[in-house]
Amino acid sequence: MAANNRRFLLYVLAFQATVCVSIVLDIPFVRQVLGFIFFAFVPGYLLLKVFKIEKQHLTETIVISGGLSLALLMLIGLLLNELGSLNIISQPLAFEPLFLFINPIVAVLCVIGYVTNKNIKGLEIKGLEKLWNFIPFLLLPVLSVIGVLVAFYFQSNIVSIFVIILIVIVFVLAAFRSNLSKYYPLIVISIVLALLLSSALMSRYTYGDDIQGEFKVFLNTQNISFWNPQNYLTPQQSSDYSMLSITILPTVLSNLLNIDPTLVFKIVFPVIFSLVPLGLYELYQRQWSKKVAFVSVVFFAANYTYFTLLLTNAKQMIGELFYVILFLELLSSDANSYKSNLMILVLAIFGLVVSHYSMDFIFLIIIFFTWFGVKIFFKNAFTRINATFLVITSSLVFFWYIYIVPGGPFGKFTGTIRTTVNSFTTEFFSSSSRGQAVQAALGIATRPSKLHYVGTYLYDITILLILIGFISLVVKWRRKEKTNAEYTLIISLNIVLLIMAIGVPQFANFLQLGRLYEVLLLFLSPLFVIGVETIFKTFSRKGQITKSLNLKNENRKAVYSLILTLIILVAFFLFQTGFVYEITGDPSPSSFALSYYKMQDIPLLIHESDVYSAEWLSSYGDINSMATYSDSVNYAHVLNSYSTIDLNMIFLLSSSTGIVRDVALLYPVPKVANTSYIYLGQYNVKNGITWWDQTAHLYFNINDLPILNNTNAFVNRIYSNGYSETYFRSP
Repeated sequence: MAANNRRFLLYVLAFQATVCVSIVLDIPFVRQVLGFIFFAFVPGYLLLKVFKIEKQHLTETIVISGGLSLALLMLIGLLLNELGSLNIISQPLAFEPLFLFINPIVAVLCVIGYVTNKNIKGLEIKGLEKLWNFIPFLLLPVLSVIGVLVAFYFQSNIVSIFVIILIVIVFVLAAFRSNLSKYYPLIVISIVLALLLSSALMSRYTYGDDIQGEFKVFLNTQNISFWNPQNYLTPQQSSDYSMLSITILPTVLSNLLNIDPTLVFKIVFPVIFSLVPLGLYELYQRQWSKKVAFVSVVFFAANYTYFTLLLTNAKQMIGELFYVILFLELLSSDANSYKSNLMILVLAIFGLVVSHYSMDFIFLIIIFFTWFGVKIFFKNAFTRINATFLVITSSLVFFWYIYIVPGGPFGKFTGTIRTTVNSFTTEFFSSSSRGQAVQAALGIATRPSKLHYVGTYLYDITILLILIGFISLVVKWRRKEKTNAEYTLIISLNIVLLIMAIGVPQFANFLQLGRLYEVLLLFLSPLFVIGVETIFKTFSRKGQITKSLNLKNENRKAVYSLILTLIILVAFFLFQTGFVYEITGDPSPSSFALSYYKMQDIPLLIHESDVYSAEWLSSYGDINSMATYSDSVNYAHVLNSYSTIDLNMIFLLSSSTGIVRDVALLYPVPKVANTSYIYLGQYNVKNGITWWDQTAHLYFNINDLPILNNTNAFVNRIYSNGYSETYFRSP
């Protein structure tokens, strides 16, 4: 055992030395890959060893090590930042302080683990000899990246289509072949990475709404190598600046690994996000079989929200990892490990609090009512969700959001509650009060084609199956079958939140329906499988069906139930990925990965020409003195994330001759009156329109804009790259 202990020490220190050399010499690819593996997993793994925590499964060890490492990086960055605020360190988040501070801490953790933990098993050399068995599982992510390159350079989606077909074949075969169950975690990570990377890399720049503001605060933090939570212009920036997951964490990773800031959000964060389904697999298999856990995780990952929409919200990607880790620990059945695992809970709580404010409040709501339910109905039951845990969690949440950034996330939370309560009596029977996303999900809103209606109805069927699965779960629980009471209570609370999101006016706006539903699916996904099984068993009791399918054998029933589940899941997956819309030539494609060149003309896509023109204006324009006019899409996207123009100096183009600005901005006033720049992106120039409100489909023709077509003013085009243009206007 002593030899294993020494071997463990030597392996970790040798790995650290290799990473340090690659960083100092700036060896391309090696620095990025080995550095990410080291900083994203090794510190957390060493913490487990220092606290003598041994996890039963390698998958759980990897997930928790990843979460602890990220929490430790944010904590170290925060401490360094405090030294900077005291003028002890200049630019505390620059490469040199980070490198010289983090590496000794990791080395010390390694030595402490060596000295205090005599039971370290070490790394088995014979285990490394079987690595070639895992190589086939890299095929899907590699093909996915190749598909992106083929789409970019050959304008073909043939490889991406093949990847979707291959994913279906892989998970169907894995579900039927019991001998593949030991590879379920590898299959899950392979499928998930293929989906995430194909969606994230298909656009060269950040894509989506929230991520533009997140990217802005990240760049602002990185540029000055210092985190200033008070450095905000709008209420939304106030909330974003309070999140270390999109300020300190990406700054640490980008500076240590020398990764382009855009690629941090488009590659590093999705890779971290792929740990969430792995954690879910561990959570699910504690309550159900490995096969049910595997199919449930595939259903979770098959949702469009997971592999596309969540890529537009960096802080939720990180927040969900800590959310899953917390419940992995809280729902552990090992009562003896509570004290030793307290370190994991504390760091995971810290990680969640500084990663995503909305998920913090959801987590607080769930654990409070779970604790309350256990106290009322199961007085003698052991639970880690106790009063002490509630006090620690709520204290940290309220301290961070009230003391660090007063009026930010907490103000948004209380505002949502106020709006929901006020609208409950006046708008309860109005479908429009549920928002466009809820209407679309329920099939109330108009869909762009008949196939999209089919996709929506299939989506609704999965929700119905989840509700049926919940009823079945409650019935089984009352009969004291399988799932424990605490787990059932948490699932019940998630069902209540789902019903509220659909039924209560304005409630879904707290996190947006798609993202809220994805959070709820973290616990509700297995109910989809249970729901299909319940439906099948109910109808199989009919004599004719039982006779025709010969269902007297229980194994045969399980096989047919699995077949029905996979039929629904495959159909759902093909619609969610946009596969059906692409191969049928639907006029409204939904997937960048499969329909890249059909979707180049959508307003939200940031083009290379847009970035170049925004950077040119930032570099050569007198942007601090003169106002810049743009439409609402460019204001919220490319000018927000890829320019250095103060948002308060940006005005919105309109048919009015008056000055119009975003209502969230704090102070107006261009220093040079009536002299301004006019920014037009590629979409504006190509289509001759500027957007006022894309959601309401309100826009203006460029020829109708008074600011561009006023004979009393001098308007001159001062920049053009063939697509995007910038004008100078003076009286």
